Amino acid sequence: MVKQPCEIIVNYILPSVRAQLSKELVQLGNSQRQVSKILDITPAAVSQYISGKRGYALDFSEESSNMIKEIAKEIYEDNDVDIGKEVCNLCSYLWNDYTFEQLEEQFEGITEGCGECVGRI
Repeated sequence: MVKQPCEIIVNYILPSVRAQLSKELVQLGNSQRQVSKILDITPAAVSQYISGKRGYALDFSEESSNMIKEIAKEIYEDNDVDIGKEVCNLCSYLWNDYTFEQLEEQFEGITEGCGECVGRI
């Protein structure tokens, strides 16, 4: 089955980002309920992210992991951080961090002609 790049982002990259952010925010001292409010996701989703049941389809590079940790720290220290924008920028970066060939190899059949939306993020 052919996958559009947007499907890869929504189904794999975004959940992986949310999982890592959830984990980092809890490690910084937030409760799972606080994390659910911060990321605007359900407490059940946070629980699944923390337990490793959801959101671990991708292995991030060390640089990407460090970016996620930095964003989590910014969120923890500053309530005025635009989380949506930070997550959007991170997903765009991660799309580019994984070369198209790596994603295509992992997910078999990504539509190559699509993906312009990622470049506009």
